[in-house]
Amino acid sequence: MKTYIYEGKNEEELILTALKELDVKEDELLYVTKEETTGLLKKKKITLKVVLKSDVLEFSKKFIKNIVSGMGLEIKLETKRKENHILIKLHSNNNSILIGKNGRTLNSIQIILRQAIYVNTGIHANIVLDVENYKEKHQRSIEYLAKKLAKEVLQTGIEIKMDSMNSFERRLVHEVLKNLKGIKTESEGEEPNRCVVIKPSK
Repeated sequence: MKTYIYEGKNEEELILTALKELDVKEDELLYVTKEETTGLLKKKKITLKVVLKSDVLEFSKKFIKNIVSGMGLEIKLETKRKENHILIKLHSNNNSILIGKNGRTLNSIQIILRQAIYVNTGIHANIVLDVENYKEKHQRSIEYLAKKLAKEVLQTGIEIKMDSMNSFERRLVHEVLKNLKGIKTESEGEEPNRCVVIKPSK
């Protein structure tokens, strides 16, 4: 992946320069800015680092295929650009292996891919991998379970400790229940056994 570097005093002007030179729209870029002061007069200097989303996608496809082929799987990829992330849907000849227990294999590939992009560009890319809408279904099941357990807590007045979850899943539970009257949620424990406890707020 090729990165483009622009330096100046104003971030907006640098972005406009990048858009003009690369002949793209802003939603086709991933970028990061760094501000520093230089010289005796402490002049402000802004560095803009840019990479094209299309280049990130091509890199991601090749990277994923290399990993998955090493697992002995055949794969097809479908990409979608969302507002705040890039979604890559994976279709293989053995989706259960690709997903792994509780989605761990899929999450591991996603983490490795994001790290590889950062190492190559210095830019954090919000790439989301999914297989057979597993993450969407899993998210819905967590939301359903959280609401069900919250009702039990309201009825009994006794707190309930949920199973261990990753940080994304815990945030999801907190978000789903944050406006439910009579309920509060807290994360307890140490990784990888950290979990959410649903408690009566009174």
